[in-house]
Amino acid sequence: MTTKRTILFINMLSVVFGLLFVLGPQKIAACSTFKLQCGNELIYGHNLNNNGSDVPGLVFINKRGVFKTGRTMSELMDKEKTDPSALTWISRYGSVTFNAFGKDLPDGGMNEAGLYIWEMGLGNEEIVYPKNNALPKLNQMHWMQYILDNFATVDAAIQCAHDIEIDGWGWHFFVGDIDGNCAGIDFADGKVVVHQGAEMPVPGLFNALYEREVELSRYFKGFGGLYEPTLKDPKVPRFVKTAVMLRDYEPTQNAVDYGFKILENIFVTEVADWSVIFDVRKRIVYFKTSLNRQIKHFAIDAFDFSNAGPAMILNIDIKEAGDVGKKFSPFSFRQMAALIESLPLPKEFYEMGGLMKAEFVNRFSTHTAFAQVRENQHFTGLWQVKPGKPGEKPGWEINLYTKGDAVFGEISNTRGYADHTPIEHIHMMGNRLVFTFKSQGAKNIMEVKALISPEKMNMELFGIDGHYGSFELVRQPVNGQ
Repeated sequence: MTTKRTILFINMLSVVFGLLFVLGPQKIAACSTFKLQCGNELIYGHNLNNNGSDVPGLVFINKRGVFKTGRTMSELMDKEKTDPSALTWISRYGSVTFNAFGKDLPDGGMNEAGLYIWEMGLGNEEIVYPKNNALPKLNQMHWMQYILDNFATVDAAIQCAHDIEIDGWGWHFFVGDIDGNCAGIDFADGKVVVHQGAEMPVPGLFNALYEREVELSRYFKGFGGLYEPTLKDPKVPRFVKTAVMLRDYEPTQNAVDYGFKILENIFVTEVADWSVIFDVRKRIVYFKTSLNRQIKHFAIDAFDFSNAGPAMILNIDIKEAGDVGKKFSPFSFRQMAALIESLPLPKEFYEMGGLMKAEFVNRFSTHTAFAQVRENQHFTGLWQVKPGKPGEKPGWEINLYTKGDAVFGEISNTRGYADHTPIEHIHMMGNRLVFTFKSQGAKNIMEVKALISPEKMNMELFGIDGHYGSFELVRQPVNGQ
């Protein structure tokens, strides 16, 4: 049960956080996200504006086939670790994310299926996330990674806003997919409020509820009003400026260059800390920062998203311009801790949950280590169909094992159908496991869907031509125990 102390510090987060960081009264946190689509051109762009400081960050290459354990904000920040998350999953997709607070705690990013998500904080309006004790819980950053790990479409991301109880400081979210479908996900009065299609006339999201942005736009020319929407006028809402620039885009113009032009016209009071563009169709990521204004880029497909290697990271403030794809290095807890230590946060923020700064840094930088502990990996082991008669071969068996938090497996049939065949496309949400393999003889693609309990696995086997059967597998003792 959530304690009064937990409720207090989460409420404090909502007050002191406009975006990622605590801001003085003279500062403005203002972030922007938009979609530009024309013909085969499709880009998503984002500005992070935390005026008065230069926000550090890491670019992550996150891998598929990795076991994850959920985190609530109270687990990360409350000394008592109240109200924990029970959610676990194995990532279906790899992703590119931009993070400041830790691995799997992104500010935004896109997965290899082309699903994009980024957050924006709200200014004077309050985000109230829905509460439902029957739902699994995640803090708002981990919820974004959960979406990137598991889904490919905007509709699936929207549904996830209903299926997970989100906690943490108040954000709303822009999501878009490879087909150009996009939506704004707001939270108002404890309800999920979605704008998409005809209800999202401008494909952008900023620091007010979407309905409020639409209301204000009606006072400007082209939107039903009298005011001239001058791009250089800081009093013109970014929502309106973005709408004007998207309207005026010509197909002969380079979409990425034009995207950066939009970002340069919608920063607030000073140069944006981060400016990021995902070219979805060409699968290239571009970015620059307030400390290093030259544009850098890398090709998504230049990376191996399999779990054969570790997550890779790059300092977002890298000085080099151009292609920086070969500058990434393996993730380490030490580097993550150093980044979190450097965040522009006051001492009071680290300690609001009763932690000392060193403990705060350790929790955020190493929280993913929990998933690497064998005792926490409830799905691993050798699973066999129980023989029907004494002396009969067991038939199907599945061996699931890990290297750290990377998940691997083999499937066999002792009656000759398959023999230690590697499993592929492994994906798990809670206790629902899915994977594919190729049958040894015909090389057909087979799909396994299974429901795992502590000692049993109920498996359904499918092929291209239909359902092959249902099987109950039992976890086998380890070393005869």
